[in-house]
Amino acid sequence: MKNFTLRIITFCMFLLMGTHLMAQMPDAITIEPDNATAFDEITLTLDVSLTCPDSALFNADSVMMHSGINLDGAAWSNVIAFDAFGANDQQPKLVYVGTYVSPAISISPATATAWDEITLTLDAKLSCPDSALFNADSVMMHSGANIDGAAWSNVVEFNGLGANGQQPKLISNGDTTWSITFIPADFYGIEEGAVVTQINCVFNGGDWSLGEGKDFDDEGNCTDFAIPLGALDLYKWAITFTPADFYGVEEGSVVTAINCVFNGGDWSAGEGKDFDEEGNCIDFLIPLSGVGIEEGLEINTYNLYPNPVEKELNIENLKDVNKIEIFTVTGEKVIMLENISSAKVTINTADLQCGLYFVTIHSNNNVQTTKFIKN
Repeated sequence: MKNFTLRIITFCMFLLMGTHLMAQMPDAITIEPDNATAFDEITLTLDVSLTCPDSALFNADSVMMHSGINLDGAAWSNVIAFDAFGANDQQPKLVYVGTYVSPAISISPATATAWDEITLTLDAKLSCPDSALFNADSVMMHSGANIDGAAWSNVVEFNGLGANGQQPKLISNGDTTWSITFIPADFYGIEEGAVVTQINCVFNGGDWSLGEGKDFDDEGNCTDFAIPLGALDLYKWAITFTPADFYGVEEGSVVTAINCVFNGGDWSAGEGKDFDEEGNCIDFLIPLSGVGIEEGLEINTYNLYPNPVEKELNIENLKDVNKIEIFTVTGEKVIMLENISSAKVTINTADLQCGLYFVTIHSNNNVQTTKFIKN
């Protein structure tokens, strides 16, 4: 009997772990604030480098959200198409919030630090001004590093040598691009422990007679390149909105999650989705903290116990409560009590699977949501 009980407890623990995994935010998504309800303003940030498949949105220059909500237990309700507008007339378009990298420059690997070997590639046709290096037969890098907050530190002249004896000369790739492979810490003579955030550089054709190859600023003027190192947020896009307003949710509705996929402005590049445990692409399920409370309404304090629960869940102080609903983390309604006439109810939870559940309590004045764990 003891071994049998132990197996049941172990089984429930695994189910509980699985349920918590289902409730966790997808790796590619973050929400601020992290405990927001559908009635709060949220900022949803997507890292397209973590979406499924890897290639769908990795190099996107626009990201749109195609989404709905889990409303009163029904997934993909109140859908807002990626090319439509929300109920509040907001466009489902994300804004790039990642670390800026000039379109004229690429670094491989993209998230390398100053102590990694990198290959820096310049596309001369995208440098500023357009004419400076487009027909160059040689390209040299004049550069320094941002060390401990100081830009253009440890400068290596275009006609000099790095601290490691390496010449700052780029090699032609046979088109308009030129590349150089080096370890920034060695090249600039950077001491261990220093904080290096970027490479500052310009380029020329072997002297300054053709002018400098630079980056474009927001006004189209020429400016020095500032190439980030160790940037982990290169591929982040964000949208700020209030789900209840965006999806046209009525007061008192139960919203437990946002269902969504993303694209680059159409479906030609495919969808940006979440990964399941087997590595397959699935729709994003972004949990919310239940239904919001209308500002100014009285908030009741309900006493819910035991928590975690096994066979019976008690809820006390049910003043003016007319309905209680229990939902799984995926929005499935599993229990509903109506016509409540007493200040305390006891709910049979023996048949519920182990895991996390939301309890939504409807009163004459408001709707409140709390949660419990079933062991």
